[in-house]
Amino acid sequence: MTFRYIQIGRNYLSGTHAIANRREHPRTLILDGQGEFADRVQREVDLPGTVKVIDDLGSVDQTEWDALILIDSYQAVNKTNAFTTTYPRVAEHLYIFKVLPKDHYGNYAVLDRVSGLNTAEGGVTLTLRWGIPGHEIAVKQGFDRELRTSLIEAAESRDTQSGLVAPTEVPTGLVLDSFAVGPQGIILAGTLKAPNRGEVWFLPSEVTTLGPWIGAAFASWRRLEPKKFPGVPDWWASPEWYSAAESAIALRIAEETAIIEEAKSKFETIRAELEAKLEKARAEAAAGSRQLLRGQDDPLQNAVRDALEGLGFGVRDMDLEWDDKERREDFRITDPDDPQWLVLGDATGVSGNAKGGKMAVLQGYVTKYVFEEKPDTIPGMWYLLNREIDKDPNVRSTILRGDEIEPFAAQKGLILDTTALYVLLRHAHSQPEDRPAIREYLRTSTGLVALPNAIAWIDMRNAAAIASE
Repeated sequence: MTFRYIQIGRNYLSGTHAIANRREHPRTLILDGQGEFADRVQREVDLPGTVKVIDDLGSVDQTEWDALILIDSYQAVNKTNAFTTTYPRVAEHLYIFKVLPKDHYGNYAVLDRVSGLNTAEGGVTLTLRWGIPGHEIAVKQGFDRELRTSLIEAAESRDTQSGLVAPTEVPTGLVLDSFAVGPQGIILAGTLKAPNRGEVWFLPSEVTTLGPWIGAAFASWRRLEPKKFPGVPDWWASPEWYSAAESAIALRIAEETAIIEEAKSKFETIRAELEAKLEKARAEAAAGSRQLLRGQDDPLQNAVRDALEGLGFGVRDMDLEWDDKERREDFRITDPDDPQWLVLGDATGVSGNAKGGKMAVLQGYVTKYVFEEKPDTIPGMWYLLNREIDKDPNVRSTILRGDEIEPFAAQKGLILDTTALYVLLRHAHSQPEDRPAIREYLRTSTGLVALPNAIAWIDMRNAAAIASE
């Protein structure tokens, strides 16, 4: 009797025989000499098909397997002499998921050695580099959001970067798709596609979990070789073939999703309206009350006038009355709660700190007022000051020294920081019933009311309101 043989790997089988114990696809090897990496893979992802953990590629017949997952080197570099270096590698048909190690040792300086379509064309060794300083990376446009985030987190967790050196020349037919590029152009993660061989995926070991990455790799391989990497048939997951229980739950999901989507749409509409209102309020405040924080000249004077009127003070804008060549105080300020009370106010905004000379100028305005008006009571003075306008109000320096402020206070003078006026005005908007109390606080104050003084007064007022409830 004559037998016909076909070769499968290293085995010869009769043409009348069929393989009886073929393992379920995909058939995946995990190469790990220590065991820790294999434990991590199987802990983080439920691999489909047949899985075998090995510590030596020589222990299996590679023709019986479809994929290889590894962190160890699969390039056995043979340096028998100074002039010859060979790169035997795993079987060409295997699809490879390569996790790049953290450290550079052994044969890890080589990712792969590939040849192009032209058999006469020399192979190209793809080199890995370690210890590249830097943290910024560029991620491929449209890349999966979860994988993108894990790459960014991996790069940020490192002191230095490592990855594949982008080759200046690649063999014909080789496609290198980089998912993320780091400093000096090194490729942190990507794929290699070459003719007549399995696709290679590589990525950093610092990614948080390998599950999404292995899932993405297997999905890519399924598109290339669906028989080797079968997935769940589309019809099997189709609602057309749901059981009664599945259909009921799916209906509930659809109903709840519709409710969520409706609420989400309503929320987005409301948020868009509120953001438009916020933008308008921001523009109005920038031209209005927030000039008390950064304004100078006329914008500051207008903001001070409006703020005082907003608190209930009577404000006479004297710039509308003075001759342009002989202007004096900016305001004459009164309070309806005390008809005999009057102060002359002047608003000033400076990039530096307060100037003591301005207080002397105000005293001169009072002298002229008394000479011309001959009032029964000498008016007070308010130096409405905005200073160090480019700094956050919370970190501005102290306003003048005590020996400069005290003589001014003795003459019924008050330095009113416009940042203090701003927070008092804001409090009055939220607690309008406190306007008379704010006016009394300012009317009876001399010396200095700075931002901390106003905040302390507001806190005391709020505490008293809570205690009375």
